[in-house]
Amino acid sequence: MTGHLLLAQESDTGTKALIAIGVIVGGFVLGSLAGSIARRIASAEARPEAIRSSAAALATLAFSLVLIIGLVIALGIVNREALNQLSTDLVSFLPKALAAAIVLILGNVVGAVVETGVARSIGHMSQSMQTRIPAIVKYLVSGFAAVIAANQIGVDTTIILVAVSAIFFGIALTAAMLAGLGGKDVASQIAAGRALRRVLQPGDHVSSGSIEGTIAAVGSTATQVTRADDVLLVPNETLLHSEMVVTPGQDDDTSPELTAVQDIDPA
Repeated sequence: MTGHLLLAQESDTGTKALIAIGVIVGGFVLGSLAGSIARRIASAEARPEAIRSSAAALATLAFSLVLIIGLVIALGIVNREALNQLSTDLVSFLPKALAAAIVLILGNVVGAVVETGVARSIGHMSQSMQTRIPAIVKYLVSGFAAVIAANQIGVDTTIILVAVSAIFFGIALTAAMLAGLGGKDVASQIAAGRALRRVLQPGDHVSSGSIEGTIAAVGSTATQVTRADDVLLVPNETLLHSEMVVTPGQDDDTSPELTAVQDIDPA
C-alpha cells in the first residue's frame, strides 16, 4: 500500500514537472511573440521618434513580462508553498522596486534634459563633438541614477562608487595637468597677440629674419603673414620677441617709416 502511494506521489510530481516545463516553454514562445508584436507596433512610421527609438526596449519588456508570468505559473504548479512565499517576498520588495523605478525614470528624464541643454551650448563645435558630448553626459546621469536605484533595492554599491570616484579623479587630474602644462603656453601667446595689435595692423609689411610679408590678421595665438604664394602662420611670441621692420600699409594715415620692435612687454 505504501509503495503504491509513493509511486502515485512520484507520478504526480513527474506530471507536475512536465506541466511546469511546458508552461515555461509556452511562456518563452509567447514572450517572443509578444516582443515581436511590441517591436513592430512601436517602430511603425506613424509613431513619434521617442517611441520608435525605444522599440527594442519595449520589445524586451514585453518578452520579459510574459516569461515571468510563465515562470510564476510553473512555480505554483510545482510548489504552491514556494509560490505563496514568493508572493510574500514580492509584497515586501515592492516598495523598494517602486523607489528604484522612480529613480531610474527621473534619471532618464534629467539625462534627456541635460543632453538637450549641452547640445545647445556646444553648437559651435564640430558635428562629431556635438553628437558625442551630449550622449556622454546623458550616460553619466543615467549611470548615476542606476547606482542610486541599485542601492534602493539593497545592492551593495560601494565598489561601484569607489570605481566611479577613481575614474572621475583620474579625469580631473588629467584635465588639471593638461591645463597647467598647455594652458601656460596658450596664455603667453594670447598676451603676445594683445601686444602685437598695438603696433601691427592688417596691411602692414613686416620683415623679421626669414619672415617677410604683409600682415593679414593678428589672431589670438598666431599672426597671419601673407606672402607671394602662401600665408604663413607665425606664433605671436615668436614674432613679438624678434627684431621686426614694419612698413605701415598704404592706407595708413601716417607716412611709411621703418619701426623696430623688440621684446615688447605684453602687459
